[in-house]
Amino acid sequence: MFIDFLLSNFEIFIFLSILFIVVAFILLFLLQLQSFKSNKNAIIEYAQSIDNNYKEIKEYLVVIGNLLENQKKEISNISEKIVFTEREINRLGNIKGTEDILNIAINMARQGNSKQEIIDKTGLREDEVEAIYTYYKK
Repeated sequence: MFIDFLLSNFEIFIFLSILFIVVAFILLFLLQLQSFKSNKNAIIEYAQSIDNNYKEIKEYLVVIGNLLENQKKEISNISEKIVFTEREINRLGNIKGTEDILNIAINMARQGNSKQEIIDKTGLREDEVEAIYTYYKK
């Protein structure tokens, strides 16, 4: 009896089975599509986060570059001051020699030597030679 019932409604059972399989595949497809959309959104958000981080890092590096450039200028100025100070210390250490150099410069100015010759021979600064040249020139 049960077998007769199955055989008499065999087409209906096959149809329902195929329909069930098709519906199951459609549901699996929709579930997979939803998962892909979710993953796509997560990837897009992650990419935007990376892009924002990249921009922040770029701005940070530009600021650091500017700071380093300013530090480089300051170090250059300080090194120039150090060189000047060393030169002045050497000049102060040679005061006795400077008196002799000033006498040589005065004598050269009296003899009519040019300012550049006096600078080259004595090593005095241009403003010092200018003063000597102005007062002692022949």
